[in-house]
Amino acid sequence: MTRHKLVFWFFIALLVFVISQVFLIFSPFIQAIFWSAILAFGFYPLYTDLRRWVNYPTVAALATTILIVLVVVPPLMIMFSKVALQAVELYESVSTTIQQGQLEPIVQRIRTLPIIHFIETHLLHSGTFKEQLAGWLLDTSRAIGNLAKEQALTITKNVLFVILNASLTMFLVFAFLRHGEAIYRFIYHLVPLEERNKKIMFKQINDTLSAVIRGQLLTSLAQAVLAGLIFWVLGIPIPMLLAAATFLATLIPVAGAACIWMPVVVYLATSQQWNKAIVLLVAGTFGISLLDNLLKPLLIGEKTKLPYLLLFFGILGGLRVYGLMGIVLAPTLLSLFFALARIYREEYLSS
Repeated sequence: MTRHKLVFWFFIALLVFVISQVFLIFSPFIQAIFWSAILAFGFYPLYTDLRRWVNYPTVAALATTILIVLVVVPPLMIMFSKVALQAVELYESVSTTIQQGQLEPIVQRIRTLPIIHFIETHLLHSGTFKEQLAGWLLDTSRAIGNLAKEQALTITKNVLFVILNASLTMFLVFAFLRHGEAIYRFIYHLVPLEERNKKIMFKQINDTLSAVIRGQLLTSLAQAVLAGLIFWVLGIPIPMLLAAATFLATLIPVAGAACIWMPVVVYLATSQQWNKAIVLLVAGTFGISLLDNLLKPLLIGEKTKLPYLLLFFGILGGLRVYGLMGIVLAPTLLSLFFALARIYREEYLSS
């Protein structure tokens, strides 16, 4: 091995080691760094608009950060508290219903539905439908209630840490807004690829992030708000919890919001609340779910062309591996993979 190669591989090994140690140093703050970067990216167009009116970048970044705090933080705090309370309420309600024997009439009405009769006859081979339904309802509501109580307890016990973490996030949002261009240029010039390939890769990442953050998340938020309002107007219990569940469901391609509002329609129908069931069916079909088809093409356009099936499993896997960060990371990594595959095919296989 020549001296030049030895020095090169020593440099690469040292660089990888230093990067891994830097990552370990900042790993306790990875969530704050990630979400602050996402918020800064999402509100960056607003920052650039303010820059046209204000000559001072620091003032524009500070004004944008304050606006984010006022717009994002209060609704999140209210929503989280309501969702936690309604999750506990759901578990207590299900437990009371099962203990008092009130599940039997509901089960009998559900069993009259053709699809449920088919499932019970052909798919459920062990135990009775009532026992399996009761067990599933109890386990699901208990898991939701326990998760909500754990999160509420964690926040209550670590109020100071939560405040510090939120303050750090907002400070990082300001830093990313103020120095975003410099950070982008630093990373761009650091990537050891040809200029043409770097443009392809960074454009792919930017388009995917724009599609996910400014398209998917905004569409999901609009669907969740609309669903929550419809649930509340119809007098359906735990509307905030159902709205939060709708938000998460809309992030998963194919399944969408229907996997939340459709079971509620079935619940209303089996409870003989036919008027509410029909209204929710119509509002869900032509309102909540249709909103997805109207807003996404408008907000996303052709920025990402990932196959739905691949995106479906990618987001599910991303949620499992990275938690909520997987909603953004999974599509971005998949998109980056296809960009790198394209570069590899054009640069190395064609020669």
